Amino acid sequence: MDENELEIEWKDFLAVGVPEMDAEHRKFITRVNELDLAIVAAKDKATVRQAMDLMLSEAANHFKHEEELLAEWKYPHAAAHAAKHAALWTQFGGLLREFEQAEFSFVWAVKGLKVKQLLVAHLLKEDLTYRDYLQSRSRQ
Repeated sequence: MDENELEIEWKDFLAVGVPEMDAEHRKFITRVNELDLAIVAAKDKATVRQAMDLMLSEAANHFKHEEELLAEWKYPHAAAHAAKHAALWTQFGGLLREFEQAEFSFVWAVKGLKVKQLLVAHLLKEDLTYRDYLQSRSRQ
């Protein structure tokens, strides 16, 4: 498999229209691609874990920042959005424990890809909903 086949490319439709959030999302996409590259290139477990840890560290900072902004913007679904972040962290904790316990590269590669999938799905589904809210507010 060509390593570029899995790469996610930033597209304008991913933008939420808030420059600082879009910059964080772009950086996040870069980290996702780095994790994919480590997995596809069959890097050792420590290298994959390092890429995953970096992606999750930046995601944690982003989630905190995003929650602060959603509260500031008086986004009506801010609490639900924060609850979805908390649910993701619960899932990540389980996946990371399974990753650490896995003996075989296939198993921990699958866990790494699952973490990536959950974060990308959150961006595509949840974050784009507050974009719609912000756009509708700006038209009023």
